[in-house]
Amino acid sequence: MYQQYGHCYQCQPELLWLDILSDCALAVAYYLIPVVLIYFIRKWQDFPLNWIFRLIAVLIVTGGTIHWMAIWTLWRPIFWLLGFVKAIAAFASLAMAVLLMRSLPEIIATPSFTELKKATQKLELKITEQHLTQEALHESKQCFHNAFHYTTTGMALVGLNGSWLQVNRSLCEIVGYSEQELLSMTCQDITHPDDRDIDIDCMSQLLHGEIRYYHVQKRYVHKFGNVVWILWSASLVRNAQGQPLYWLVQIQDLTERKQIEKTLQQQACIVENISDGVIVTDFSSYILDWNAAAEKMFGYTKTEILGKKLEILYSPQKSAALSQKIFEDLLGVGRWSGEINFVCKNGTERICESVILPLYNEHGQLRATVAVNRNITERKQVELALQQANEQLTGWVQELEKRNREIALLGEMSDILQACLTVEEAYKVIAQLVQPLFPDTSGGVFIISASKHLVEAVTIWGNSNFACKKVFAPKQCWALRRGRSHLVTADSHGLYCSHIEEHSLPGEALCVPMVAQGEALGMLHLHSHHKGHLTAAKQRLASAVAERIALALANLRLNEALQQQSIRDPLTGLFNRRYLEESLEREISRAERNQQTVGIIMIDVDHFKHFNDTYGHEAGDTVLRELGVFLRKHIRKADIACRYGGEELLLILPEASCEVCQERAERIRQGIKHLDVYHQRQKLGNITLSVGIAMFPEHGSTGAAVIEAADTALYHAKKAGRDRVVVAQSYQSCLPETDKQYFILPKPRYEMNVG
Repeated sequence: MYQQYGHCYQCQPELLWLDILSDCALAVAYYLIPVVLIYFIRKWQDFPLNWIFRLIAVLIVTGGTIHWMAIWTLWRPIFWLLGFVKAIAAFASLAMAVLLMRSLPEIIATPSFTELKKATQKLELKITEQHLTQEALHESKQCFHNAFHYTTTGMALVGLNGSWLQVNRSLCEIVGYSEQELLSMTCQDITHPDDRDIDIDCMSQLLHGEIRYYHVQKRYVHKFGNVVWILWSASLVRNAQGQPLYWLVQIQDLTERKQIEKTLQQQACIVENISDGVIVTDFSSYILDWNAAAEKMFGYTKTEILGKKLEILYSPQKSAALSQKIFEDLLGVGRWSGEINFVCKNGTERICESVILPLYNEHGQLRATVAVNRNITERKQVELALQQANEQLTGWVQELEKRNREIALLGEMSDILQACLTVEEAYKVIAQLVQPLFPDTSGGVFIISASKHLVEAVTIWGNSNFACKKVFAPKQCWALRRGRSHLVTADSHGLYCSHIEEHSLPGEALCVPMVAQGEALGMLHLHSHHKGHLTAAKQRLASAVAERIALALANLRLNEALQQQSIRDPLTGLFNRRYLEESLEREISRAERNQQTVGIIMIDVDHFKHFNDTYGHEAGDTVLRELGVFLRKHIRKADIACRYGGEELLLILPEASCEVCQERAERIRQGIKHLDVYHQRQKLGNITLSVGIAMFPEHGSTGAAVIEAADTALYHAKKAGRDRVVVAQSYQSCLPETDKQYFILPKPRYEMNVG
């Protein structure tokens, strides 16, 4: 057990070490506090009472040492050392107390932390304000510098003697001089001689303080010699005492504006003297201005028309719609152009070609419109007259082209009809040739029969609902009765042709007689369901077509008649000897190619000389004529009946066998016996025939050989008693033995003139 600080502790290890650890912690803390105080004093050397912190640091170090000595005395009880340390601590504490008492007024005078904080804040505020002021001053200088040097307006500082002190880039560009060149010159050096004294009075007023600034327009001479118009704006800069220092000048280039003003003046002069009427209206269509040409054009003076609505010049019926259309186009495409019918003051209407454009203010808003009007009334009248003349000329040209096409088609029709070989062939092509000449019409060609009692349609075209009868009498057509064209319309009260069915009468119908060489051959009929289609020109064309068709048909009939006369016997109506030779050669060649047969029947009238001697030659001709008619009726279409010579007749039977030829010959022989022939009302005697038959190629390889064989057979038929049919070579069984040798020899050919 020991005693410390007047206390006694039992020797308990737990309590002892607790005391040791506590002293150690206190000692360490006492030593760290002085370190912090010394660091604070070194950092804040200008603190007013820093010696107090030093004394506190010594006192605290002494207190820490006492705790270390307390721990030391637990093992080494050297109490005098502990007492010495405590004495030092006591002395330091007294010294500190005395010093604090002496320094108490100074300490009390020292500002508190709150006061120091407020003072610091005020100081910081002043510093900030000063900094902002400096920045504003710098920014102001920078702005002035930028405004001076980079503005598009020329700026300069000009001395009181007129010399350039400072100039910007825009001024150099306006006058063409560099900055160094201008600084070596005065304002008067580049001023136009006529404008050098223009602003002397203004400068004097500005120097005397009568005005703050002034503006004046004058001319500078560019470096390259051209004149530059400028706007000179000057103000005077003075010092604090009010003494003038220099001129602050703004110079604006007015050259372009002057040119625009000049152009506007010229344009105003042009507008006032132009021949087109110019009208300026506001957004509500009230007239703001117009020129002298508009006065002359519409009859209103400027004082009469200003402030009136533009609709006063429009037709009342078109005013609203036209204004709406113009407004939409101005907003949509930015302009309107067209023709307008205007009403003048005296009530007359005029046609104007107008172009209307919008006028915008500086904000891009539509505020007015300007309309340029040109009087085209006379031009329109001329255009209308020209259009009518052009339409008439176009109609003439089209009509001429149509006539040319019709003439070409007529020529083509004539050529084709002339190329036709038969009338039937011409009938087939007429419809194809005539229809293109009369489009949108129907029609037909009617031919008068040989008996002159009927008119029959040979070809028709167009509408299947044909309004004309196909067969009728010539007296039913007024065109045929009058010998001229006849036109009938559905609503007319003229003469109707009875061959046109009334219930189906078309819009109009035309009948044109076809006459050739003074003889009426037929009629061309046309009808249309539209009235007025068959014009006078079409009627003339129909007459020309009918004339050409009639002429072509007459030529074809004449050609056919001549052809028939050239190949037929005029007495019997059968083919003649020449046609016989041509046909026989053709049929022999065909049969030879096709390996077929051709039959030849030779016919002779028995006792024909008796008829001539008894009744006369005319009676003989009658017999031959009736015989020709009989043969034409009793042979096939493919068979060919010819007059071989005198009373001898010959039949060619293509592709017929010998049995068929015998049967035909026997039928003809028997049939002719029952034929009654009269001459001059006198019945002639019965007619008998002797017939000889030969076959190709059985009885001959050529036509002449076969005819000779048939002629030989005919000769033997007569020798055998007449009125019989004999086939070549079969006659040998019918003759006496003594006659066979005679008939083996060829019989001489019998020649006779045809006719």
